[in-house]
Amino acid sequence: MTDLAPESLTPDALLELSRRTDPVGVLSIYVDADSGVDPGLRGAAIDIDNRLAELQRRTEDQGPPELARAVEDGIRRVRPQIHRLTDPALSGRGRALFCALSDGQTTGFSSQMRLAHRVVLAAGAFIHPLLELADEGRPAGVVLASQDGARLLDWRLDELREVARLEPEVVQAPHERAGPLGSTVASRQGSPKREQRAARERDRLSRFLAAVAAAVESHLPEHGWERVLVSGGDRLTEPLADALPALRERIVRDPRLLAQLAPAELAAAVSERLRSDHRARELDLLGRTREAAAARGVSEVAAALNEGRVTHLIYDPEVRYEGTIDADGALYAAGEAPPAARELTDEPRLTERLVERALGTGARVSPVEGAAAGALAEAGGIVALLRW
Repeated sequence: MTDLAPESLTPDALLELSRRTDPVGVLSIYVDADSGVDPGLRGAAIDIDNRLAELQRRTEDQGPPELARAVEDGIRRVRPQIHRLTDPALSGRGRALFCALSDGQTTGFSSQMRLAHRVVLAAGAFIHPLLELADEGRPAGVVLASQDGARLLDWRLDELREVARLEPEVVQAPHERAGPLGSTVASRQGSPKREQRAARERDRLSRFLAAVAAAVESHLPEHGWERVLVSGGDRLTEPLADALPALRERIVRDPRLLAQLAPAELAAAVSERLRSDHRARELDLLGRTREAAAARGVSEVAAALNEGRVTHLIYDPEVRYEGTIDADGALYAAGEAPPAARELTDEPRLTERLVERALGTGARVSPVEGAAAGALAEAGGIVALLRW
């Protein structure tokens, strides 16, 4: 058994996983291992066993008999790995397992992000839940600032890891000239001593913000942060955001003083804020597709993918498209014929092939739940932004 680490859930890794096929079939299993809701994960184990039993019944009913026997043998072979998915002693709330039933080769995955229960048997791995998870859990930088200094953390897939810490600058106060002897409290408000202290504090804050900005920019390429959440309370949040003008479109503001939270509370608060921002950016993306150069509907999208013109594929993962593939690998929507007479193969899982083609040509992929009933209704739930 091999494992796919959360930090390696890249487009290339997803593409490789999507291309894994097996003559008997690839069994894809997803589990929500939230022991808080299901102590001991007994309910999850029962649910997965029931889904596997139903899958075997369908395989027997649809035949042929030799395939049903091969599926049964394959499931029996990987039962120990399947049972580990609901082991409460293991870490990770969202767990997945991909099993090649002909030889028992498996690939596992787990992260702190939720993955709903699914059991799918197909010629290749069913990766759509991982695509949704990878899209929502894209890496982000997190800057937590307070009077005690700043911490820089890496967030991805609901997990936080500290990458840098900046201690507050300690400045030895120079000799300060006091105000006139006998001056009143009111007159001392603008005294040279007070003005010197205020000027020194402004200079200290400016250097602190510059140091934080430099740390963010130095870690950005290494960690691939697409967003940067800044949190410093009412006093520091906006100055922190202003100190990163080159990242203006990536900044996520959180005016709470998150630096004071315990680790578990901090991870939950950061994840909640970043998920909220992700939903807002999805809505903005859907709005921009109306004016952008785009292929709309599965027919136009398939044609654009065949030509390698897609830069960003956006689709509703709840919509299942069917179609055909010709001998050269070109994709077609159901009911369409290629321009010349070619051998066609039915493809009941055209959605998977569209995603695979997008990943293989370097296009970004964004599953957006509910899009088919909303902004992408007229396009049947799928659009593609184009390179040309």
